[in-house]
Amino acid sequence: MRPLASDLLAFCLNLLTNPPPFVQPTDPLNIPAALYDAIPACVLAVDNRLRITIFNRAAEELAGHPREKFLGRDVREVFANTMPEYPSFLVQTINGNRRFVDEEISFPHNGRRSRLLVSTAPLYDKAGTIAGAISAALDITPIREVRHRMHHLETLAALGQLAAGTAHEIRNPLTSIRGFTQLIQARALRRGDATTADYCRLIMQEIDHVNNILSDILSLARPHTRQLSLLNIVKIVHDVIAFMYGEAILSGITLRPELPPEELWVQGHIDKLKEVLINICRNAFQAMGPGGILTLSVSADAVTVKIALSDTGCGMTRDIIEQIFTPFFTTKETGTGLGLAICQQIMHEHGGDIQVESTPGQGSTFTLLLPRCLPPERSEAVTAVPGRIFSNSDTASPG
Repeated sequence: MRPLASDLLAFCLNLLTNPPPFVQPTDPLNIPAALYDAIPACVLAVDNRLRITIFNRAAEELAGHPREKFLGRDVREVFANTMPEYPSFLVQTINGNRRFVDEEISFPHNGRRSRLLVSTAPLYDKAGTIAGAISAALDITPIREVRHRMHHLETLAALGQLAAGTAHEIRNPLTSIRGFTQLIQARALRRGDATTADYCRLIMQEIDHVNNILSDILSLARPHTRQLSLLNIVKIVHDVIAFMYGEAILSGITLRPELPPEELWVQGHIDKLKEVLINICRNAFQAMGPGGILTLSVSADAVTVKIALSDTGCGMTRDIIEQIFTPFFTTKETGTGLGLAICQQIMHEHGGDIQVESTPGQGSTFTLLLPRCLPPERSEAVTAVPGRIFSNSDTASPG
């Protein structure tokens, strides 16, 4: 997919620096708007004083502002705070009479860091003197996301083959080992040998742990067809808060719900949605430690329900965020790296997704997105009371 983007940029620059005769401009910086507006890449040109002379429709859409806001301004001033590398390429193109090809730069867009693929070329006047520079750029963030999703699916496919071939072979001897361990434990208890009985308990505990890992692997590897039902997601979040209340008290964590008074409906599997919420809550507890605050909020627009879980923990770098849904990737000493991968799969099975925003040293926000449904004609769901804060200083469990 990256070569396709590269070929498109090369074609765009070639078209703009060598336009066909019927659109040949007398001024290389006065290319007809119809030509560059028809190009799907972001086109930006500057004169030899670095003033922006061309800003096409695709660039307007990416910037979120009309071209009039940029035309005539110094390109270094425009991009000084967002992507200073961009004007640097144009400066070097003019001063060094050189081209940049497929340079990748990062820039802030819609609250996250996106990636831009940039190529530049010098523009010449009739005397052969450099009159400016032109650039073509593509937002390759969607391409990177598709590539990441494909890699994720390939990993799951390989995992499925591994699981199908080995899980049965592993579980059979584990079952036998656990059975004989139980017999040894029972005999030790009859003899009053508490030490041996306790060793047997630890062995069975570790066997159960291995079995749980195998179950997680099989859960990822096998496609699921679940029977979904109409659910009030506000009540589900409230129930999860009540369930996690005891762990929050023991961990010194404050749970802060921000729930709407109205019911919000989705199609889902109640146990699986609770599994996702509980998994993310426990990850947040581990990231924060005593004194942390976990805020759980629910909101919706006409088509999507959003459940946001925001913690005040250690946060994550962009590199970690890009890997956290990869099976077996973990930053924990004792983690398996399967929890978030399973959460993402469950959300995809519900037609939804998980988005992550994080700042190192400040905390993380996991946002669950689900398609919103019309409410049933007769609702029996209980709606949570909004605004209640469950703190580690409370003495009563939430109802």
